[in-house]
Amino acid sequence: MAVKIDPFTLTPGVAGKPYINNGIAEEIIANFKSEDSAKYVYKITGLRGSGKSVEYSKVLQTLEKEKNWLVYPLAAEGNGVATLISYLSQEDFISDKKVATSLSANASAEGSLLIASGKGEVSVTRTSEYNDNYYDAEATLSKMLAEANKHRYNVLVMIDDISKTRSMVELLSIIGTMFNRGRQVYLVVSGLSRNIEDFTADPALSKSLSFFRRGDTREVGPLNKFDVVEMYEKFLSIDTQEAKKLYELTLGYAYAYQVLGSLYFNKKASDTIEDLMPAYERSLFKTYDLDWPKLTNNEKDFIRSYYKGQTGRAKDTKACMSNPDAYNVYRDRLIDRHFFSAEERGYLAPRLPRFGKFIEIWCDD
Repeated sequence: MAVKIDPFTLTPGVAGKPYINNGIAEEIIANFKSEDSAKYVYKITGLRGSGKSVEYSKVLQTLEKEKNWLVYPLAAEGNGVATLISYLSQEDFISDKKVATSLSANASAEGSLLIASGKGEVSVTRTSEYNDNYYDAEATLSKMLAEANKHRYNVLVMIDDISKTRSMVELLSIIGTMFNRGRQVYLVVSGLSRNIEDFTADPALSKSLSFFRRGDTREVGPLNKFDVVEMYEKFLSIDTQEAKKLYELTLGYAYAYQVLGSLYFNKKASDTIEDLMPAYERSLFKTYDLDWPKLTNNEKDFIRSYYKGQTGRAKDTKACMSNPDAYNVYRDRLIDRHFFSAEERGYLAPRLPRFGKFIEIWCDD
């Protein structure tokens, strides 16, 4: 019996065949490659599971194939400066590496001549070495980037799921100085809005990271409903009405789109959409449980009040809030963090499918 291959994927950063293009990666690539563009920094934001890493990966995989681009993805929790220097040092055009030879032996050596007697063994190891008295990471990195540009390379630094660490602050600060010196350096990061905001919330960093704050932000919003229906029709071999029912259960949330698509693809012939809901909710709730603890008590109160109010109308949400005067503050904050959308005046729409049930079962304390 032939094995059915599920086209949907839950792996972060992997699009899969049912990928729905939202144009973000294409915009970034086009601007970076255009001689008429002056954009060097992009921040890709959105909900957890919204598809940020997919857009990030598309930029990375496209530009690393270009012959005049050097693309360096860095780990968010690593030592960004040291890793970037290490990447650049491996390029052929960096020819001034200092090399030292270390010798160890089970014999004796005098002067500049190594004398090995008897059965003594000698091991010779070549290692890259810098004199700490003269070494400075920023100066070294600046020189390497200048050398890369001299050889007509554009350098793209990329960080997925970025968060504020001492190493990341140092890296971004140094990259900021590179722009001032005219280096052809580009930066793309992806992450949750609150994690990106952390970098510029500290007044002490406002000057050195002003370039980062002013960089272009692109939010990965809900998937287009017509595209979702079309993909479900194509890959699940279902009619438009059935595909539309599935879309309405996802609210265009990319992770939900993939989860529900996979569940439907692998369901038994006798299963209905309703039969898929327990597994669907379990997958979603595990993701929601990562974000809920990081919300403030007032943000949680607003969200609970929204779902208790049921209608999404401001007056009904306020009626359930412990401090209704703070409605506008937390409304705007939670819109910025992609929990809600406000396309209609006085009304909020949810961005996360089945989130109300998650609150009811797990968070209504």
